[in-house]
Amino acid sequence: MTVTFYLKHRPQTFQELDSTQAREELIKIFKSGKYPHAFLFSGPRGIGKTSAARIVAKSVNCLSPKAGFEPCNKCTNCLTITKGINVDVFEIDAASNRGIDDIKELREKIKLAPSSLKYKVYIIDEVHMLTTEAFNALLKTLEEPPEHAIFILCTTDPEKLPKTVISRCQRINFKSADEKEITLRLKKICEQEKIDCEEKALKEIARLAQGGFRDAVKILGQVSIDGKVTLEEVKKTAGVLGDSEVFEFLGLLEKKAAKEALIFLDGAVENGVNLRTFTEELLCKLRALLLEKYGVGGSDKETVNFDSSEIRILIELFFKAYQEIKYSVVPVLPLEMAVIEWSEASGPKRPEGNGGESQKDEKSENKKEDKVKEIKAEEEKDAFPKDGKQASSMKLEEVVSRWPEILEKVKPLNHSVQALLKASRPLSCEGDFLILEVFYKFHKDQLETEKCRQIFEKTASEVLHCSVKLKCTLKPVDRPAKPLPVIEEKLDPIPPPPRPKETPYPSRAAKKVDQNDTGDIIKLAEEIFS
Repeated sequence: MTVTFYLKHRPQTFQELDSTQAREELIKIFKSGKYPHAFLFSGPRGIGKTSAARIVAKSVNCLSPKAGFEPCNKCTNCLTITKGINVDVFEIDAASNRGIDDIKELREKIKLAPSSLKYKVYIIDEVHMLTTEAFNALLKTLEEPPEHAIFILCTTDPEKLPKTVISRCQRINFKSADEKEITLRLKKICEQEKIDCEEKALKEIARLAQGGFRDAVKILGQVSIDGKVTLEEVKKTAGVLGDSEVFEFLGLLEKKAAKEALIFLDGAVENGVNLRTFTEELLCKLRALLLEKYGVGGSDKETVNFDSSEIRILIELFFKAYQEIKYSVVPVLPLEMAVIEWSEASGPKRPEGNGGESQKDEKSENKKEDKVKEIKAEEEKDAFPKDGKQASSMKLEEVVSRWPEILEKVKPLNHSVQALLKASRPLSCEGDFLILEVFYKFHKDQLETEKCRQIFEKTASEVLHCSVKLKCTLKPVDRPAKPLPVIEEKLDPIPPPPRPKETPYPSRAAKKVDQNDTGDIIKLAEEIFS
């Protein structure tokens, strides 16, 4: 059976550990001969924590250690630990054995002396997955461990561990590997396996591994089946595009060719390109271009002509798209939206500039533009005072008369700003400040943003030939100046309702009572009810 590259080339001694900082700390500890009863190995996945734990188990139990601390990997103890068949070395996955019952069982077994080794070694992987009750049970064992037991706790998330557990362990941090460390590791494997590899291919694998040795070795094993590793094979296997394709896409963005850029993305999806990896590569190229603008880093053979502000906008757009790809129903949709938003942003399409004739045309156009600029400059000089300073005052009448011209010049720069200005009106002028009256708070907030403010102030200054600064004010809600008086009318009192008629013959009864009849009341009653 063929052994996978990662298992075959797993570190077997401290010197073979790939993580430089962890390697130096462990060598220092075991050289002294004074090592703790509990270690905590923390760091990202695939960096060598479990491999280091096995090396520690071999080091403390080796029958003939080299230099006093390095395992020989030849004695029975080292060989059985390497094969994973030694009964005194326990590897526990805390993700599947996380309950208190599992830890109680461990506490019962740890009391027994080791059968063949000097020390029992308990390697608990992903220890942060244990329950609170399990941690409490483990803590008692860590506080009073047997002399023949050593604990090695491994975790990718040390923040989830109780502080009481961390305080009882010697902590070793495994940091993410940089591309140089991973490339060196891959070169050693290629030499041992006699694999013909390209330097660029190894660097690309190191970049794709994102700081993990295990992932890098796995990719190397996939692309080296035929004994040769090329950059194109690496990109094909990983589902990424080459530099030329990425720069081709950037070129389409430079020309704001939305249709061609969308077709490019559609083709990438059809070819099975990993969109997140492609976006990572795109962001890396944009970062390099931005740093190059400030004199940091070297330039690529293929390049595009963006200014620093354009690069920053592109980075923001595609970084947002990168975050949304994971949760999008259609993974390519965030990238397509970024392309469309960029293409519809302010500024015309850039000319391709290919061929001698087009270059001549550009030169002649540039000359014409220069002449026009000179004429405009002379006109502007006449408009300004002789001392060279811009006029600091402006008249509201002039602003109102030239308001349509300002809106027309803002339109090609930013449609949104023009729409906001259309929904406002010049109210007054105070020195350099032009006060605009807006009707909604949302419009006011948008106009006062740095981007909108700069576009308006620059355009208005050019049209009015004076310094213009923007102020916005909300139009007050129309309300009556004074509350309407309440008119009180004196109404006649409402007469009480008539009393209910108590007798079937009210007229006769009332007549007799009103006349104060002195007759016998009994006779009257008999007359009424007879």
